[in-house]
Amino acid sequence: MLWVYLLLLAVVAVGLWGVYRLLGTPSRLAPIDYAVVLADVATSVERAASRLRGALDGGPGPALDDVAGESRKIFQTGYYQTLRLRPAVGADAFAAARAELGRACEAYDWASRMLGSESLRNPLILEAARRLMDAGDVALRQAAQALPPELPAPHGSTARSR
Repeated sequence: MLWVYLLLLAVVAVGLWGVYRLLGTPSRLAPIDYAVVLADVATSVERAASRLRGALDGGPGPALDDVAGESRKIFQTGYYQTLRLRPAVGADAFAAARAELGRACEAYDWASRMLGSESLRNPLILEAARRLMDAGDVALRQAAQALPPELPAPHGSTARSR
């Protein structure tokens, strides 16, 4: 009977090791694909941040709650992409852009959490969310500057202007 338990333990260990190998390792992409995916994440984050800022300027309400919830998903996905993505070969030429993009996603994520909370009527919460959005804008601008100009990097109101 002991051998059955040992066999089950071995099967579970191999299964956990397989899941770790699949989910625990960073995504390795060809260098051009890596740059394109980073640029795509940056433009998605920029669009979501723009929608969130527009909803924030419109004032508290159901629209702000909806936009904050939808945006939070994009910011969280972008953040986890910046953690996982790596070039398949060579040095990471866009490490600075990836790091700044991760910081922008974090700032926007926390702002969207604050804007989707029940304490939205508190002016201190609104001010803190605006400061986080501004910090996200700065980080997104820095990420856009570190990406190659020929790629579809952020170029709207948050990334290159101001």
